[in-house]
Amino acid sequence: MNAVFFRHGPAVPHGTPGVAENDRPLTPEGRKKTTDAARGLRALGLDLTSIYTSPLPRAMQTAEILSDVLHLSKPQVLDALLPGTPPRKLFGDLRALRGETPVLVGHEPMLSAAVALAIGGKATIELKKAGMAFVDFTPSASRVAGILKLVLSPGILRKLGRA
Repeated sequence: MNAVFFRHGPAVPHGTPGVAENDRPLTPEGRKKTTDAARGLRALGLDLTSIYTSPLPRAMQTAEILSDVLHLSKPQVLDALLPGTPPRKLFGDLRALRGETPVLVGHEPMLSAAVALAIGGKATIELKKAGMAFVDFTPSASRVAGILKLVLSPGILRKLGRA
């Protein structure tokens, strides 16, 4: 299966008075940057079929922007994309999505750990906010085996979206 691992866009900073960690939304600038990055993702022509997201607001808002720009159906919540979830749990849930090419919207460091696990577990990858990795992998019951096809920073995605 192919999948895009997409980190949520820029959100209200940690420790903002009156905003709980799990309630942090995207900032207005974060919405714009995420929209521009989504346009870049669209320009890649990856034949994406669906969007799954963490239920936290910053990820949900990112997924909604992606859904609009990519002309995909409403994002579906996947609790395995919550921060702190072991990547193996995510891959267990992804086995049910055979035939899809999903965008998986979540958080660091879990998304990078999942990408590393998919490509052999020895890589170090860091997805920036509104950045992405495209991976071809097979989520089996015993192990995950895959190939990293593409990693793009949010700045490159935004440039692609303006091209």
